[in-house]
Amino acid sequence: MYRRLSIRLLCLALFTFFTLPAFAQYTRDAAASKKIDEAINEHYLATDFDKAEQVLTGTINACGDKCSPPVIAKAWMYVGIVRGSGKNDQAGAKEAFQKALASDPSTKLDVQLATPETQKTFNDLGGAGGAAAGVGAAAAVAAPAAPAADDGAGDKGGVKCSPDVREVQTLRPIPLECTSDEEAASMELRYKSFGSEEWHTVKMKRTGEAFRGEVPCEATSTAGTLKLYVRAKDASGETVDSFGSKAKPVEFTSSESSTGAPSYPGEAAPARCLAKEECPPDFPGCQNGAARGNKGWGVACENTNECKSGLICGTEGTCESPAACETNADCESGECVENKCSGGEAPPSGGFKKNWFGLHFGQDIAIVGGTDVCSLSSRENNGYTCYDEGTENYYTGNPFPGAGISTGTVLATHRIMLSFDRTVTRNLTLGARLGFAFGGGPPVPSTTKPVPDGASPPATSKFLPFHAELRLAYWFGKGVFGKKGFRPYIHAGGGLAQVDGMVKVRVADCPESLDNVTYNKCIEGDHSVANGDYNVTVARPMDVWRKMGPGFLTAGGGAVYAITPQLGVQLNLNLMLMLPNSGFVMQPSLGAVYGF
Repeated sequence: MYRRLSIRLLCLALFTFFTLPAFAQYTRDAAASKKIDEAINEHYLATDFDKAEQVLTGTINACGDKCSPPVIAKAWMYVGIVRGSGKNDQAGAKEAFQKALASDPSTKLDVQLATPETQKTFNDLGGAGGAAAGVGAAAAVAAPAAPAADDGAGDKGGVKCSPDVREVQTLRPIPLECTSDEEAASMELRYKSFGSEEWHTVKMKRTGEAFRGEVPCEATSTAGTLKLYVRAKDASGETVDSFGSKAKPVEFTSSESSTGAPSYPGEAAPARCLAKEECPPDFPGCQNGAARGNKGWGVACENTNECKSGLICGTEGTCESPAACETNADCESGECVENKCSGGEAPPSGGFKKNWFGLHFGQDIAIVGGTDVCSLSSRENNGYTCYDEGTENYYTGNPFPGAGISTGTVLATHRIMLSFDRTVTRNLTLGARLGFAFGGGPPVPSTTKPVPDGASPPATSKFLPFHAELRLAYWFGKGVFGKKGFRPYIHAGGGLAQVDGMVKVRVADCPESLDNVTYNKCIEGDHSVANGDYNVTVARPMDVWRKMGPGFLTAGGGAVYAITPQLGVQLNLNLMLMLPNSGFVMQPSLGAVYGF
């Protein structure tokens, strides 16, 4: 008998000796399983197929010989699903499935995610389709030495959340307090109410070693199944742990007959929210004020009063719950009341400001260039006017040809403008700018020819100092008028403005006192006149003004940096085509805008 016992003990010792190293070998199974889960639950389900494949193949490379064959096979199996079902690349899927089956011939396909074409590709290789545990259960193949906690939903995750109750009374909020063994810097709660196709996000707040967040009572207003999951993230924003998943969420059942009233550990349950018509005055959880609409979660809205009681018209233009908060600094409205950002009874303007006033300073930068700029032809046809330097003495003569301006930019007129923009849609505004320009050139006589002695001086046209502009602008981003930060846009429009730019030029004048022969030679550019045979030209400095407008068409863009949702600094650029005195002008401007 002792001999038999000794043989058994020896066999057990040998089995332990040879198997323990094998278990210890696969030290990265748990970490790899989490990355597989992240690739599918976060990236693949969000249709970011390139990112999903990158995470999966990166996990395989990082495993080396530290992951078990079933884990490697599962990763390759999901690579095949990403390629076949996500990217419609069946050749790539076949390659991945071959590697999966080579690692573990018993690998099964996740038929919940595989399209019929992808299933056929897998089955043609001799794989066993239709029996995989599903994407959310990726951690199920983790090494026995590192078991994960069950979250109660059949999905693995190390985050633990209270309450344990899974059935609640309708119109009851569901407060969750969650902890994780991982180094979590933040957590977010995502939930989907019964009958809804949209997931909603609640940013959880740290309380000691735990994080807290609440599913609002509006999400349980209808009897049925509410689904949720929690993601824990590290300081870089990467998911490190979870409670449920998008593919396999934790389920709560709301029922009118239930008495379930969940609460944070050691605290009283929050009051039940009653329907608007059931609210007597001052009853807890009731909203007072103007009559509210019947639009529920996720329904498009223009103002808060269109939404059901307890919801607001948010920055995305849909009805949503006021954000959870701990301090006033957590809320864009600046006020945190009973851990909810104020705004449940927002004014009709709803989640964004529709009217925007602004004050701006603009600098015109004209593009100027030409030849014979002070000639009679240029003055009559090209918008040039010439004056003796530093004076308003208008030049009416005909110069020796050749005085020109190299094409380039010139600082021209300046202007101060008031703006008003009205939102037409969530991303489109119609606006106007009115202002005053200064820094224009001297008056221009109605005639460019000399006036005979004793004749009345010609009438003059003065610089037009007014600026009037209409514009249509498109703003990029969702909920752009209700958020802080940059708000980029493009615009197009037109209006009334005059732009004057000045360049100093030396002009060789042909005096009127010359005899006709010499004068004609001079204005025709006969170099004998300038080179000494007659020596009659007079070089004189001139202020040459290029006058453009008074109409313009414009296109451009810019951005507002919103310091608060209703106050910002605006940088704008107009690219202007001036008409009928044509020319191109760039007009940057800087200003401040305020919304109400």
